[in-house]
Amino acid sequence: MPDSFSPATILPDSTTHLVHAAMQFAAAVRRRRRVLAAALLAAALLGALYYATAQRIYSAKAELLILQTGENSLSPTIEVQSNRDDSLMPTFVNLISSAKVLQGALKRLAPEDIAVDLSPDTPEKWIKQLQMRLSASAVHKTNIITVGYESKDPATAVRVVNAVVDSYLEFMRETHQGTAVEIVQTLNKEKDDLSLRLSEKEQQLQDLSRSLGALDSGGNGQLLHPLVERAKVFNAALIEAQKERVELAASLAALQAAIRNGEDLRQYLTTMSDAVGQEMLLNSLGFNPQDSTARSEAERRILEDQVALNALRDHLGDNHPRVQQLVQRIAANQLFLQGFQQRLRERLGAIEAGELGPTLQALMQQRLAECVEKENSLSRQYEIARAEAGQLAGGLAQMEMLKNDIAGLRELYGGLVKRLTNIELTRDLRVSLITEAVENRTPVSPSLTRTVAIVLLLGLGVGLMIVYVQDVLDDHFRSVEEIQWQLKTPVLAVVREMTPRDGGGAEAIEVAQDPAGPGSESFRTLRTAIALHDERTERIIVTSAEPGDGKSTIAANLAAAFAQSGKRTLLIDGDLRRPGLSTLLGLRGREGLSEVLRMESAVAEAAPGRIRRDVIPGLDVLPCGARPVNPAELLASARMSELLTWTESTYDQVIIDTPPAPLASDTIILGRMADGALLVTQPLKNTRRTLFRAIEHLRILKVPLIGLAVNRLRGEEQARYAGYSGDYYGAEAEETAAAAPPATPDAAPDAETPAGEDAFRMEPEEDTPAEASIPLRGRIVPRRVA
Repeated sequence: MPDSFSPATILPDSTTHLVHAAMQFAAAVRRRRRVLAAALLAAALLGALYYATAQRIYSAKAELLILQTGENSLSPTIEVQSNRDDSLMPTFVNLISSAKVLQGALKRLAPEDIAVDLSPDTPEKWIKQLQMRLSASAVHKTNIITVGYESKDPATAVRVVNAVVDSYLEFMRETHQGTAVEIVQTLNKEKDDLSLRLSEKEQQLQDLSRSLGALDSGGNGQLLHPLVERAKVFNAALIEAQKERVELAASLAALQAAIRNGEDLRQYLTTMSDAVGQEMLLNSLGFNPQDSTARSEAERRILEDQVALNALRDHLGDNHPRVQQLVQRIAANQLFLQGFQQRLRERLGAIEAGELGPTLQALMQQRLAECVEKENSLSRQYEIARAEAGQLAGGLAQMEMLKNDIAGLRELYGGLVKRLTNIELTRDLRVSLITEAVENRTPVSPSLTRTVAIVLLLGLGVGLMIVYVQDVLDDHFRSVEEIQWQLKTPVLAVVREMTPRDGGGAEAIEVAQDPAGPGSESFRTLRTAIALHDERTERIIVTSAEPGDGKSTIAANLAAAFAQSGKRTLLIDGDLRRPGLSTLLGLRGREGLSEVLRMESAVAEAAPGRIRRDVIPGLDVLPCGARPVNPAELLASARMSELLTWTESTYDQVIIDTPPAPLASDTIILGRMADGALLVTQPLKNTRRTLFRAIEHLRILKVPLIGLAVNRLRGEEQARYAGYSGDYYGAEAEETAAAAPPATPDAAPDAETPAGEDAFRMEPEEDTPAEASIPLRGRIVPRRVA
């Protein structure tokens, strides 16, 4: 058990707190369900009154299709939905409720239609009033606009929608067609100017081309002239001739160097073949042209037969006749080539070095002379063609510029024609009416569904708010679970209100007079809970949060329950200020605890003579005795500790009735000497704050708290107490006497004390100072008063 206690220490974590708060609020709603039902009933009556008396409002709707929404209103085009600019749809929607369109709609309405929804005396407000009743919205991801109007008359709603739609269509037609006409006029004028300029440029090009004799290539737009092309051809041929001459001169120089150095000239045959020509070289060596042709033909046939053979081997075997035929033909051609190469080597071997050198040199010189002559001839022709083409350069450049101008004018002319075509096609197709407004006799307001929903929301909201406010203002615990959760203290038993019994002594004890009753069973449950506590509970005090909670009754019946279980039990009235237990048992005025504590003789000698034996079998009672002037000092004396030590050796169970915990220090003194404290509470009487203060007071002063005993549940209050009743343990409830006043076992109320309230106060004797207790920050501070 914790040593310190404060409201902060009893707060649970956030999740548990939310769950318990929700459960607590649900219990409050269940307890006050009549309040919730009354709120729902009131809301239902108001809703029914509104639905019965509200003005009926009717609606009419029409739908418009926007055929195109181009990016530029000056160049409208019909576009598919996927390509339209969605940013223009809000503009078309807002135009419907614009002042310009609504003014046109008002001109189309008859005075009797205007008088239905608009105020005839304030025509300057008609536009605003129409805007409040008119609605326009675009269907999501479409180019369809829905136009609606709400009116007191269904026929008027249709006429107003038609008037607005007609005005909007006329506005769009005038706006876009007027713009299109201006654009067409401007573009037609520009088109005529471009056509005239284009004709002039084309005529100039034709005249210049005819005078120069230039030709148009057609494909790439370039101008061609025969003299220019001739110069280009001669230039290319001259370059090739010069390259050939340089290569022949280099080959001749290499050959002459090889001849001077006596090198083998046969290695130059391949080079010479490329320079002077293969046929010329073979002829000079004694081979005719037919030999060269046969060799080339054999090489070709070998390649063709090799390809065919590879193709056949994918499907036929090597022994197939066709495969054998190709193999033999390839071998024959290869044999021919080998023979030709052999004859060529034999001819080269027969030629002596002295004969080969002059032959090759003569061939090279002859070939070089031919190239030089060809180069000179091409050079002369090129110079003549270049000079003639140079005279045509200025005219060709002028022709090129004319062609560029003509191309630009033609492109501009084509764009103008395209724009004119689009405008002519689209200027009358901007907006189309696809759904006309029809008269609907079913009102849109008031809506029964919406009214019912509002009634439910309003009734539940107001009802729950009232329940919450009442629950916040009601500072009482409403269930055992709530007590245990917030106070973090177990509830050991719940005792219903018992019918007061006449007489004193054993006759006032419920457990003794009705041991089989539900009240007695509650005390036996309380006895069992105390006996099974983890710590020692042989000496316990019984206290309460406020006077009048029934702690003396609980103490007496609990002691009787222990006695009935076979334990030797002593019940001590430790409330020396207001001895309710002694009054309950008819022992008021007899010597008791105060005399034992004031006597100087040993406790073992003084106490037995003042204890009343066997009030019921096994139960002894030590009354409070005479009311002392200084009860706190007596209880804190060493004799009180000696008395409890003596009782521990004599009795099995000791129960001490003490004053309310926060109101006197006596409880704390006796609680520190005992094993623990039992706190009696009346949840329907004690507030949460009072119980918090009482428990905090006990724990701060280190008085072990065993648990709580819930007392005095009345029959009419049992249902309010979250389902707990006097039949908590399953016994059938006994009828409570309607005329019987509540039991007040601590003491009879004084004359100045209101009925049903057991006020705690000091009654000092004359001229005797008394000690009062003032609660201050959870502690008891003594104060002397006269």
